Amino acid sequence: MKSSVYGAIYGALVGDAFSLGGHWVYEVAQIKEKFPTLEGFYDPMTQYHGPKKAGDFTHYGDQCMWLLESIALEKEFSLASFSTRWKEYMSDYQGYIDGASKACLENLKAGKSAMESGSSSQDLSVVGRIAPLALLFCDEQKSFEDSAVLQTKMTHNSVESINATRFFSQLLYLVFQGYTPKNSILAMLEESHDDKLKAWMKAALASTEHDSVESINACGQSCNVNGACPSSLHLILKYENNYEEAMRQNVYAGGDSAARGMVVGMILGAYNGLDKIPKPWREALSSKDRLEEYMSMACDGK
Repeated sequence: MKSSVYGAIYGALVGDAFSLGGHWVYEVAQIKEKFPTLEGFYDPMTQYHGPKKAGDFTHYGDQCMWLLESIALEKEFSLASFSTRWKEYMSDYQGYIDGASKACLENLKAGKSAMESGSSSQDLSVVGRIAPLALLFCDEQKSFEDSAVLQTKMTHNSVESINATRFFSQLLYLVFQGYTPKNSILAMLEESHDDKLKAWMKAALASTEHDSVESINACGQSCNVNGACPSSLHLILKYENNYEEAMRQNVYAGGDSAARGMVVGMILGAYNGLDKIPKPWREALSSKDRLEEYMSMACDGK
């Protein structure tokens, strides 16, 4: 189980860092021209990420690390602790601050609680942030899902983002229990009564024989869950046994590749295990030492 849990966390964060180079570039030809082969981490093509460089996280990955730090220090998930830490770091953040983060930060500074501070954003970006919760709840489905939803509401208090979080936390839990991603998705499809979730799953299942760049462009390259969820599921299903290729195709598809990369990386990292995430990529993370320290601290006494 440790390899699977660590795989989920590394999978999400490596997926984020691997996407930094091409993140938010929507012209896929430009990405292919800039990176004819994708063998590691690259400096960002755009100016959005300020001082970020190869091996760093985007603002999505940084927030995932803040949640991991909170869990490591508190030895539990505390929304109060996480929100306090998040507010402190975001108040002096040097990377990109998206709309959801701006709204949340304003609300927290105005005295609203973490349960009241969330924006109306419908972005997928918050979903990959849940990976560190696996250190606490990989065998406790309800606790995992409830905690995942709480941390989502803090910044993304929309029905769409909350439903996406529930969906992927359920999928990740099934993978931790030994099911393949495909079998998990088929089981969830059979049991679901949500037409939108069923449409996402059916679209992804039908797309696996098609080119990934074309499929993701058809679903939508942006951060909105309505396109990003089926796009992420396509990558999970098509590259179920190949974390590395999933990451490459995700970047080549353009758009908000970091949000997709974290979600896809989390699921495939959990399924394939830590050792299937290329070691050179793991070693090249700028925050590798801090990541290892936090995971070790969170696991003390377990």
